[in-house]
Amino acid sequence: MNLNFAENFKVLRKAKGLTQEKVAEFLGVSSQSVSRWELSICYPDLELLPPIANFFGVSVDSLLSNDMDSKKRDRKIFAEMHGRMPHDTPERIEFVKEYCKKYPESDEYAYWLVLAIRDYVAGDEQKTEAYMELLLKNVQRLLNTGYHDAVVRCMVTVCPERELPKWLEMAPYAGFSRRRCLVARADVRDDLAGFIQSRLETLETAAYQLDRRCPDSLGSEKKMEYQRSVLRTIESFGDGTGVPDGWKLFYAYKQLVLSACLFWQGREDEGWQEFEGGMEKYRYIFSLEEEWLPLGGALFSDLRVSRDWNYALDSTGERHKLFGLVNLSFANLRILEDLLTNPRWAWFNSVRETDRYQAAVAWVKEARADAC
Repeated sequence: MNLNFAENFKVLRKAKGLTQEKVAEFLGVSSQSVSRWELSICYPDLELLPPIANFFGVSVDSLLSNDMDSKKRDRKIFAEMHGRMPHDTPERIEFVKEYCKKYPESDEYAYWLVLAIRDYVAGDEQKTEAYMELLLKNVQRLLNTGYHDAVVRCMVTVCPERELPKWLEMAPYAGFSRRRCLVARADVRDDLAGFIQSRLETLETAAYQLDRRCPDSLGSEKKMEYQRSVLRTIESFGDGTGVPDGWKLFYAYKQLVLSACLFWQGREDEGWQEFEGGMEKYRYIFSLEEEWLPLGGALFSDLRVSRDWNYALDSTGERHKLFGLVNLSFANLRILEDLLTNPRWAWFNSVRETDRYQAAVAWVKEARADAC
């Protein structure tokens, strides 16, 4: 019989959080027998192997591993057991710790331990404090490995508020990665910065998908429908009197894309109405001296954003960093100039040489120059 049975049995028993007495009771043997198995003094009878394997939820081959080397055997048992265990229990942590003790050089098991701790403590300050030392020990060893980004995200999810800036600074990219970290944190706690990020993410994704190419392969009619749906969503954030200032640049850009769709369909009157409406909003926002613009609506009623969407300001005056939301601000006039002058936007071709269109292009270029 495989001499590693004793160690396999012990790891599996501890993974279930059971005493030797409980396992003995289930198998119908004495606790002394179980103790002797784990000490490699003796082994169970062959007819007991299937019940033991079934009890632990593994195959007999995995239990004995007579066709695998030690590390492969343990990895197979780990995968089988780990996949069946609830994610947010201390038993799962103890299970992974056993493998970390057996393979102290393994970054993989250290990473699984970080995940097990995160899942158990996230959103609970007392649990976090109790496991923070063990968590940090494993996170620190993984920061210089391929697990860097993942463990930083774990720390952003569970760290105390005072530690949040430090871990966010360690995210690999200032935009997308930090935002995703904050969204993960918001998923497990009442965290305003992450809450803002997660609520805006859908709109940002829609903005990118709608504006990344023109002409759109789906055609101007379908693109027009999408743009109108986004405009209606933004209008719902207001109080019925108009689009909140914090959304005006986003809304204006959508109007301009909508106008391109209309021009391409030969609906010039409607196209000019949307075009002039969008340009009017751009001119209005860039004439303001206010630093913070309201977002409005039931969801965002107490929040204001900077014009470039780098920060949000809550009702207490506290600032919250916003990461990777360039597709919602459109404060960078280069984006607007590209929309109006890039030949790929062929749907504007029928009106490019008109005085109204050229006046808009001239204003954008002048405003960009003034901003510099």
